[in-house]
Amino acid sequence: MRYRDLGKTGLKVSEVGLGCGPLGGDPKVDYRPLLDRSLELGVNFYDTADFYGSYRSEEWLGKAFEKKREQVILATKFGTIPGVGKDWSVGHMQKCLAESLRRLRTDYIDLYQLHSPNEAILPNHELLEALRKLKQEGTIRFYGISLDGGQFCIDAIREWQLDAVQILFNLFNLEPACSFRACREAGVGLIIKAPLDSGMLGGTLTSEKAIGEDDPRARWGEERTAQRSKLMKAMEFLSNGTGRTWSQAALQFVLSYGAVSTVIPGTTSIRHLEENVAAAGGRLTNDEMRRLHGLMGGEFAEMNLGW
Repeated sequence: MRYRDLGKTGLKVSEVGLGCGPLGGDPKVDYRPLLDRSLELGVNFYDTADFYGSYRSEEWLGKAFEKKREQVILATKFGTIPGVGKDWSVGHMQKCLAESLRRLRTDYIDLYQLHSPNEAILPNHELLEALRKLKQEGTIRFYGISLDGGQFCIDAIREWQLDAVQILFNLFNLEPACSFRACREAGVGLIIKAPLDSGMLGGTLTSEKAIGEDDPRARWGEERTAQRSKLMKAMEFLSNGTGRTWSQAALQFVLSYGAVSTVIPGTTSIRHLEENVAAAGGRLTNDEMRRLHGLMGGEFAEMNLGW
């Protein structure tokens, strides 16, 4: 495993972390072997949210790492109420924080993040000041926002003086790269979510495979799915004959950007975990990056097929 700075927080995070959205999704599954193996492989950054896995994701992290707390960096989120919407009130944040601390079996959270707000959050200085107070008290070590869109990221860094930002970025969603310079110059940690495009860049969502439950192709629709498939066909040079799998190529593309602190692919498979972790330390070559730019032309930097 290789490690990078999480901005100017002083934290060293594994290049490949673990997105814990799927964790706890099946109440009959034992996720402890997955978490034990991830720590063995050097993964120290774990990103979750209060409601992930029907509120079981944090519980699994708490059970696995309660006695190894100093070895891991735990990031969680608040603000989303499934089936209801968003609540950015200070009271709701404090309630969510207390519940997350209980589930995680810890008395502090390394990175506490707003979960997918829109730009209207930026004038909410009451919430910002409450987070700053929690940081001063040590209940949270750092705070950030999980968001989408390059300009929103730039504005959030300027208005909120964030410690870290989490943003969607991958081979099909490149527009956010316009914010990477702002992250680097401000010393803001940059966490990349959905680096495998919800599984498409894992190479398994082929046209021959039927659309199953929770399949992202259902929300993309035929046009955006077809666009992805066409681009993957053109990008086969990233995996064919390189010794990389599709997942590793996609992760190493993201890790080729120096501003990135960590990528957080989500999985509940130990085999996929090991495959993802093996991408650490690798980068695309300059020639491969040039071929990508040539393939996608001037639209490369603006591509955004969405989540």
